[in-house]
Amino acid sequence: MKTAPPIALWLVPAIALSALWPFCDPARNQAWFLAFNHLAAALPETFWSDLTVLGDTLVDLALLLALLRRRPDLVLAVLLASLPATLLSHAIKDAFDMARPYAVLGEQVHVIGLHLRVGSFPSGHTTGIFLLAAVLIGGPRAAFTVPILALALLVGLSRMAVGAHWPLDLLGGILCGWACGLAGLYWARRLDWANRPGARWAMRVFLLGCAATLFLGYDSGYPLARPFEQVVALLALAVHLVPGWRMEKAA
Repeated sequence: MKTAPPIALWLVPAIALSALWPFCDPARNQAWFLAFNHLAAALPETFWSDLTVLGDTLVDLALLLALLRRRPDLVLAVLLASLPATLLSHAIKDAFDMARPYAVLGEQVHVIGLHLRVGSFPSGHTTGIFLLAAVLIGGPRAAFTVPILALALLVGLSRMAVGAHWPLDLLGGILCGWACGLAGLYWARRLDWANRPGARWAMRVFLLGCAATLFLGYDSGYPLARPFEQVVALLALAVHLVPGWRMEKAA
């Protein structure tokens, strides 16, 4: 089984951890946020809205549906990691209780979507997308490492573009997501539920429900991304429900 080399798995958290301390300086944190937030305003709000919802839990779960046919092992890893990641992210948010950029800087912030004020650190959307990236890169037969990381980074940066998070929050989200993603891979290998028909069908029903919910009626807080969310749901359903669909044995 081909897996990502260790450097690909540990370089991301190493860089994030090394950058965390400098951004604990409020002046630097605010300056970098404002610079990127204002620079990003030159691009269409729909672009950033579409990118940022890729870190939304329901969108990510719908995307997993397209992966379930050939890689149920990776789907299981993401599902096993998602609950701990959510609990960890919210526990840290409650513990630090950091104000969001709009609450600190007011009208200096270019906001897309909701005007969020509390629960800044870490970024939940960044946690979600880097959890998914860690599983895709760290799993057996890993491929497309650079494009996956590039997309995950863009989704993380979109959280500054929409005015929701500081640079420090993104770094915290990367660390949370990456750690939980690797933990999910470990648990999936240990449990080996992906090879059990009952577990596979349970995952299928759950993810079909997620995709249907995403398509029929879901408010992510970014109305400009609603058409994109529905396209994601339809594509995931289409790929999953092609004729001759069957689950292959997990890697």
